Amino acid sequence: MKTSATRFRRIDNVKFESMYSERDAIKYGECRIGNMSFEEIEPFLYKLPSREIDLVTLYRKYGKNQKDIAKMFSVTQGAISSRLRRAADRLQFLRDLPKISDEDIDRVLGNLFSKMEIEIIKGMKETTCQSKTAELINEKYHLVDVKERMTQVKVRHRFEKCLIFLKEKKTPEYQKFYNLLFFIKKNLYKLHEVRLPHFDRGSHAVFSLTT
Repeated sequence: MKTSATRFRRIDNVKFESMYSERDAIKYGECRIGNMSFEEIEPFLYKLPSREIDLVTLYRKYGKNQKDIAKMFSVTQGAISSRLRRAADRLQFLRDLPKISDEDIDRVLGNLFSKMEIEIIKGMKETTCQSKTAELINEKYHLVDVKERMTQVKVRHRFEKCLIFLKEKKTPEYQKFYNLLFFIKKNLYKLHEVRLPHFDRGSHAVFSLTT
């Protein structure tokens, strides 16, 4: 997966500001998203779809209004507003997601669950999507046999099994992993991207803050 360092490229500020009217001058550091400043959400931006990174950066870092962003991407202001709300939900989820690494999952849960169940837990943490998790596991382990391949139903069943098992554990060490799985369950598909081709149409859509 690309990191924020690899997905962002430098932009000439003079060229960038010339794209907008003087009345809509850039207001660095003044915009917030929900109760989070841009500086707070920036570490999580790389987890968003690239187009949402563009929109959030334009709207929250550079202070551009939705009307001008809509013109830039040849879509309606309502489309921009809807996509920004979706991005805000994703960012809030990423901020509040219990900070547990894949290494922690392997180390603590490796003796409790099967290798496949560990892969499911890590996949759900990464994607929040049962079908995407199944797809990633099938690709990683080259599962082609119908009986072996993971499906959305199999992922859901095994994830629930792990959740119930951890709920019965009373130690603080296991409780934090239960909290992780429960939080993901409450926010299924939060990181799932719905492709919106109209965001890529029009001459203006070729401009992007990301590579």
